[in-house]
Amino acid sequence: MKLEGIDPQHPSMYFILTVAEVCGYRMRLHFDGYSECHDFWLNADSPDIHPAGWFEETGHKLQPPKGVLGYKEEEFSWTNYLKITKAQAAPKHLFVIRNTHEAPPGFEVGMKLEAVDRMNPSLICVATVTDVVDDRFLVHFDNWDDTYDYWCDPSSPYIHPVGWCQEHGKPLTPPQDYPDPDNFIWEKYLKETGASAVPAWAFKVRPPHGFLVNMKLEAVDRRTPSFIRVASVEDVEDHRIKIHFDGWSHVYDFWIDADHPDIHPIGWCSKTGHPLQPPLRPKEPASSAHSGCPTLGCKNIPHTKSSKYSFHHRKCPTPGCDGSGHVTGRFTAHYCLSGCPLAEKNQGKLKADLSDTEASTRKRNLIGFPQRKKSRHHGRGRPPKYRKIQQEDFQTISSDNMHQSLFMSALSAHPDRSLSLCWEQHCKLLPGVAGITATTVAKWTIDEVFSFVQTLTGCEDQAKLFKDEMIDGEAFLLLTQADIVKIMSVKLGPALKIYNAILMFKNADDTLK
Repeated sequence: MKLEGIDPQHPSMYFILTVAEVCGYRMRLHFDGYSECHDFWLNADSPDIHPAGWFEETGHKLQPPKGVLGYKEEEFSWTNYLKITKAQAAPKHLFVIRNTHEAPPGFEVGMKLEAVDRMNPSLICVATVTDVVDDRFLVHFDNWDDTYDYWCDPSSPYIHPVGWCQEHGKPLTPPQDYPDPDNFIWEKYLKETGASAVPAWAFKVRPPHGFLVNMKLEAVDRRTPSFIRVASVEDVEDHRIKIHFDGWSHVYDFWIDADHPDIHPIGWCSKTGHPLQPPLRPKEPASSAHSGCPTLGCKNIPHTKSSKYSFHHRKCPTPGCDGSGHVTGRFTAHYCLSGCPLAEKNQGKLKADLSDTEASTRKRNLIGFPQRKKSRHHGRGRPPKYRKIQQEDFQTISSDNMHQSLFMSALSAHPDRSLSLCWEQHCKLLPGVAGITATTVAKWTIDEVFSFVQTLTGCEDQAKLFKDEMIDGEAFLLLTQADIVKIMSVKLGPALKIYNAILMFKNADDTLK
């Protein structure tokens, strides 16, 4: 079935989605024309999805599917698309009916407010309402790209009326590239932009959440979003709770909004028909995992037929091989002789590929990746805003957990996506990355990864970390932003550049398809 929905990584954009998998009251959605690695999970009653044709009825812009069909925005027609793909649209009665004519009073497109940067909660920034749908609106940070946007309602604790920072003695971060950032004045800015402020009466106070430490619940595992696990409330804040998966290391704990759709009361899985992963038993150490599957807590239960991980319960026939890696470098695991890097028939091929890669790397280091001096950041990313870093979020973990975390990040259904719309901008800021595909990077050796990270401005000192952790090209592509920042303890500025480079590699592969 096909439908329309918001891209989680670009909240202002609507795409054509296909239901790839259904599990209880949740489903895995696939972006038409894009790689399966961009798939994501959500609940069936999510406000982020809409029936086919919704974009025309509401005047929104729908991104056409990418691929051989070659659709252009103005030419797209649901009727023709469904006929060509021989698919059906998800019936309208499956979508939750909302008060479509009751927009949040006081919030209108173009109005200004002050909002917390969810990616760096210590910062409050100048923002604008850029979209209103039902009882929610989209918050956009002035002069930043849409990856920082988020949807919320008038009671969100992350938004404030104009002048709130001044009234409470907190610093306000002005728009990027504002001419005189140290002397930002709201009255002047509103006049310059011809905008008005969201009225103070429109903001509502959210009531306390009621969660207490040690309460039990069921929560989605962010690293493996197809799983819901038995969990406990480890800590609480005014509007957030800290989730701990019972039986697992505290390394996997994370903070989440108290009203987030990924947390559920006990018994929710049973009522909706969704499998619930039980707590890890004391005699079942996390580091050992299960020989058949590297996923957190997976007990070698075969995945559904529609899942791309259905191979995980099979065993590689090569003596002494545990199924890790793949001869082509495109996959994290294998179960047959043809994909085994240790198989005798593949050894010659691997050696030849390695020689070719080393030669091309030497050439690239001389031509494409010139060594650069350290310089202050200028351009995309938000290093100037990252003034305060909460040290309590950075943890030291064992080497075993480190490698397990890096491997499991490949199984996440939420890897960030760098779309072609941002491609030109990214290429200007990371020129050494342009033209290199993920397929090429997957073949890099540990030394090649080390050399590449060294070429990124401001990342010279971090390159050794990648070498010390023995991260080759394939492992490099599996890294998430959280892995780089929290586990490898790379500072946010360099981490943004490294992770954006990874996104660009993956995007280059998509562009060639």
